[in-house]
Amino acid sequence: MDSNKSDYLYVAIEAGALVQSHDGGESWLDRVDQGPCDTHTLATHKKVPGRLYSAAGDGYFESNDYGQTWKRLVAGLDDHDYLVGLAVGSGDPKTVIVSASQSAYQAHSRTDAESLVYRRTTSVEDTDSNNGSHEDWKLVSRGLPESRGTIISILVANPKNCGRILHSQ
Repeated sequence: MDSNKSDYLYVAIEAGALVQSHDGGESWLDRVDQGPCDTHTLATHKKVPGRLYSAAGDGYFESNDYGQTWKRLVAGLDDHDYLVGLAVGSGDPKTVIVSASQSAYQAHSRTDAESLVYRRTTSVEDTDSNNGSHEDWKLVSRGLPESRGTIISILVANPKNCGRILHSQ
């Protein structure tokens, strides 16, 4: 459910699509061209109506028009564009954290796991349009487990502390 419009619903289908309803589930719209194909986590933010954030098996995507159009933003992920976890700063909708791996196998393997965490910030002018500039993803490692041997993390923004992201494996 969208944090700004309660009748806007989004459903991620594993290895399928991201479908949406704008009437509380009475009717559904299929995946749009250029949209994510394999969304694992989708987020919205109260401070930016219309913006959708998608961590997907085919990369990171953002929409600023309730999912009508999408931008795939993977610069800086260094071939780690299989994404699962996604957290948007509770007080700062321009800051996004994702958990990433090179493949589904490496993300979930009990014997050969490797996952990383990346952070990105959008520019002020990008808050209202799909045409603004974006900062590349930057690797985050301080205070996190070793990437080798770590199964991909689920991430959550801490609503009580705007600068904190929580993760679990």
